Amino acid sequence: MKAEDYNYIMVFTSHHRALYIYDRLLKKQIKAKLVSAPDKIAVSCTQAVKFKEIDMEIVQKELKRNNIYPSSIYKIISDGKNQTYELVE
Repeated sequence: MKAEDYNYIMVFTSHHRALYIYDRLLKKQIKAKLVSAPDKIAVSCTQAVKFKEIDMEIVQKELKRNNIYPSSIYKIISDGKNQTYELVE
């Protein structure tokens, strides 16, 4: 799967939270990818989770169900080789 296939990226305040929610999403058959948080949006954790727009509702429910919330969620905007990030929440 290409990087541009993912529409959103979540960044967390801890590595553990990123890994945990990534694992929960995989168990729900959600196509997600654990990645290094881009410098532009990294808070204190170096891990982030990418996912598709079509899965946004399921991701939100899974975050709430597990009482784990990202520090922020960004929409990934690709322009050729460059990527920018638009804050969603």
